[in-house]
Amino acid sequence: MKPITSPTGMKFFRSSKTRPPALSRSEALACVPEIVPAVSWQSQESGDILIEYPLVVKPLLKAIFSRFNRESTENLTRKLQLDSLGSQVWVLIDGSNSVGEIIRTFADSSTITTQEAEQSVTTFLRELGKRGLIILR
Repeated sequence: MKPITSPTGMKFFRSSKTRPPALSRSEALACVPEIVPAVSWQSQESGDILIEYPLVVKPLLKAIFSRFNRESTENLTRKLQLDSLGSQVWVLIDGSNSVGEIIRTFADSSTITTQEAEQSVTTFLRELGKRGLIILR
């Protein structure tokens, strides 16, 4: 958030979150994605992958949910089914392949260019990271 300043220069609010410095492109491509241990997945007959992961519920929502629903909120999980392209990338996330290697392998196995593969794979990995399914080392 960008702080709003008054004519006297006084700041009305400040962003309390400090972001880590952005990685360069080469540093980002050298990162190695790993699947979080709490995530389980299985390959289906169609070749697609079904991922099951724990749902993180904030304390306020947990309190509200427990008032209306008598079931426990401790073991809430979500499921995510990947299509064939997402499944190809997911299988490559083994803790040893870097992002760059995953992009090259994905581009070689499909009919898209390396630039298109880079954009698709990095967007996909970013979404997996936002959901807490992978970490980058």
